[in-house]
Amino acid sequence: MATGVISKKLYEQRSDVNIIELTVRALCLRGIRYPVIKIGPWGGNGGSPLDIITDASIIKHLESVTIRSGLVVNSIQFSYVDSAGQTRSAGPWGGSSGQAHTIQLAESEFITQVSGTIGSYGGVTAVTSMKLVTSLKSYGPWGQEKGTPFTVPVQTNGGIVGFFARGGSYVNAIGVYVRPL
Repeated sequence: MATGVISKKLYEQRSDVNIIELTVRALCLRGIRYPVIKIGPWGGNGGSPLDIITDASIIKHLESVTIRSGLVVNSIQFSYVDSAGQTRSAGPWGGSSGQAHTIQLAESEFITQVSGTIGSYGGVTAVTSMKLVTSLKSYGPWGQEKGTPFTVPVQTNGGIVGFFARGGSYVNAIGVYVRPL
């Protein structure tokens, strides 16, 4: 988790040994808080507010995302690594019905876009479909693409590191945490 430069200088060269000087300059970012921006939510006011923590700046990167869906996005669950290197989990937020779709992100893979649709379901506004785009490929869409489209693109050198939502029997609204990478 450190970054830096190593330089080498040869002082003396003999037939049986070389005398060298190594200079190591490193910076370890462990424990540093990263600026995180909360964007959204998209959707309705139904369900209860669901959020990971009050201080999202400790989130370093996402490890996995699980979305359950059927006719709508029923729930979202995810795990992330914090700035201390600990894995934490959030969710599932929403209902337990629908088929589970799990994305296991590679260490260098990050989510660059969340998109989907918002529509009426069961008399309330809900997230009717959702798609995730990473630095490597696209996942989804899950649910039925009915309703008003939404897209959350992330600027270059940024990534989605977490989610917040409103939910009950399904996901009524979804928002994201974004930080520079």
